[in-house]
Amino acid sequence: MTTTRTTPRHEHRAPVAIAVLVNLGLSLFLPSEVLFFPSWVVPVLGVLLLIPLVVFNPRRLTRETTWSRWVSFSLAILLTVANQLTVVRTIEVLLGGHADGGAVLLTALQVWVSTIIAFGLVYWELDRGGPVARRRPELWTSDEADFQFPQETDPKTAAWRPVYLDYLYVAMTNMVAFSPTDTMPMTVRAKMIMAYQALGGFILLALVISRAVNIIS
Repeated sequence: MTTTRTTPRHEHRAPVAIAVLVNLGLSLFLPSEVLFFPSWVVPVLGVLLLIPLVVFNPRRLTRETTWSRWVSFSLAILLTVANQLTVVRTIEVLLGGHADGGAVLLTALQVWVSTIIAFGLVYWELDRGGPVARRRPELWTSDEADFQFPQETDPKTAAWRPVYLDYLYVAMTNMVAFSPTDTMPMTVRAKMIMAYQALGGFILLALVISRAVNIIS
């Protein structure tokens, strides 16, 4: 006999922490030509923001305060802004005509992966007030959803709640298809952020990568 879970589990810290560390690690290997700041600046700031969050919720995201909410959201903004600045600098290097094709391709790949991680973090923070608020039944039923997942329409998954990996998947499909797939943006802010991310993905694929291939050939 199977029972249906009615109480949502709190989300694990590990997937988010690993994704942030991967993003910060990638920034250490970016060429200096596409950096606005020394390569260590963003990783150091990111680690300084991540440490108190891990100490506050080391295993599962069960608690939230005003300061932890601001620190968590600041981390998402830091990764996103740093990533977009790298895109701008990469385009400037390309337009300058002195770019190494192989280096640009590698940079574009790093930025592409970092964009997925960063925007996944933004979606994860925004939707229904964040990961902790989404586990509160009264907020889940009353707050306006930024995204609608297929599992929400299935009565058998009443206790299902999206985790960071779900939003990472949304960010990845948006970068590949330039549009939502199975998960729909419901609010104007979610649609505008996804549109901005899709535009950045288009620039990377249509301008940066194609230009780098021309340089190599």
